[in-house]
Amino acid sequence: MELKEIVRLIKGRLLYETDSLLQREYSYAVASDLMSNVMLDTADDSILITSLVNPQTIRASEMMNITCIIITCGKVATDTMIELARNRNIALVETEDTTFTVCGKLHSIGLREGPLSLEPYHVTSIHLEQDRCIGCIHCVRSCPTEAIRVRSWKAVISPERCIECGMCVKVCPRHATRPVVDTLEALADYDYKIAIPASSFFGQFKGVKSRNHLLTALKRVGFDDVYEEAIGAEMISYATRKQMEKGQRPLPMISSGCPSVLKLIQIRFPNLLEHVLDYRPPVEVVASMARREAEAKHPDKKIGIFFIAPCTAKISFIRESDEVIETDVDEMVAISEVYKQVIHNLKTLEDSDVEPLEKTGVMGLRWTNPGGESLALGTDKFIAVDGIDEVIDIFEKVEDEKLEGVEFIEAEACTGGCCGGSLTVENSYSAKTNIKVIIDEAKARYGERILNVSHNEEELVRNRELRYRPVLQLDDDINVSLKKMEEMGRIVSALPGVDCGVCGAPTCKAFAEDVVRGLITERACIILNRTRGR
Repeated sequence: MELKEIVRLIKGRLLYETDSLLQREYSYAVASDLMSNVMLDTADDSILITSLVNPQTIRASEMMNITCIIITCGKVATDTMIELARNRNIALVETEDTTFTVCGKLHSIGLREGPLSLEPYHVTSIHLEQDRCIGCIHCVRSCPTEAIRVRSWKAVISPERCIECGMCVKVCPRHATRPVVDTLEALADYDYKIAIPASSFFGQFKGVKSRNHLLTALKRVGFDDVYEEAIGAEMISYATRKQMEKGQRPLPMISSGCPSVLKLIQIRFPNLLEHVLDYRPPVEVVASMARREAEAKHPDKKIGIFFIAPCTAKISFIRESDEVIETDVDEMVAISEVYKQVIHNLKTLEDSDVEPLEKTGVMGLRWTNPGGESLALGTDKFIAVDGIDEVIDIFEKVEDEKLEGVEFIEAEACTGGCCGGSLTVENSYSAKTNIKVIIDEAKARYGERILNVSHNEEELVRNRELRYRPVLQLDDDINVSLKKMEEMGRIVSALPGVDCGVCGAPTCKAFAEDVVRGLITERACIILNRTRGR
């Protein structure tokens, strides 16, 4: 039905008008004053029926591709709402009818609730399987950026806040959160396949005879060649050492190796952006080199580059290539996906069939353990910190100028470094023991020699700068933001401060923020309701 017929039926008033707006066709509608519910299960191009008068209503509608909002109960849209709606081409209609009445009228002429997707709700590299989720708030409490809420007994992730650390995957007792990865079925899509195993791959296997045995076993999964991620790590370590010798960057310099840490800095610590190294992830450096060499050898073949990844962060970082990098990686496969086949190949592999595939020394292999990157820099003035909570603590100290005499910070979101990634198989402590055998083998063969050095540093540098992601600010308008902060203070002072999580937010402060953003009402706090006699 066209919008002009809907406006006539509910005796509404279109707040700004164009011919194209009035001629829009609608089949679905959703009614709610909780934006979290709207964001959870709304069909594209729906009508939103609400009595909530808040600019956040416009922003949430834009995210869900809602193109018309009907404001009920005689509520009056603010000038800010009207301007936001106009800029986003969202039709805005006011009516004196109640929400119930509008729903009844629209239902009578054939509009229906938007069809719920049968696909699991997902955010970048993480799926939420709602049939498994029971709203237990384990993920809510573990999220370092407060990106998760529980609404209607189901977890909801705010994509702009998520740093892909995988903590929700690790702590969910019902496995309702799972990483989104590619599978080995994608091998059939390419003529020439190259595997790039993360350095933590070597820590997943016990008692291997040599690194070449392991790389050959991986190649036999279905690949034509194998390049180690450690090659890129070695190049970046050498370039970082040269940067430190020049002394031209603000100290402490911060490693760019962990994508979750980079997102954390973009969201929570924008003042530290100038401290972050400008280098690409090691896998990107290797992927570019591998593609260049493969295309030179096989110009008529379709090249497929597969990253054997240890964590969700590295997957999402590359898939969001418009944000930071342009990627040469075609497919992202979890270490756990190839694990069983590699184990099988190791058991059947003859020593005479082992290929000389290793191409890197100790410096690159060490990256997989906390402190490994720092050891390659030739300085004792470094901090190697792993675990997202500890990383946050260190960054807060840097911002408060309470960390002195430190030239380099190596920060990794996962406890145990990349060996503790959510896509690995082996316990991180056992993995460290396993990879030590590989590192000792490399040390005996190559010593401390650097086997890979980039002669063109531009190949190592990100093509786009890291930018501040202002997802935590309450409003684009500073004056409105300050008013919301005052309102937050009022709400927090009235709350019990027990951080029980019953409301679905991790803390009372986070709950107050949700209230001022228009995502929830104060009635969601059961303790506050009881104290007010509700």
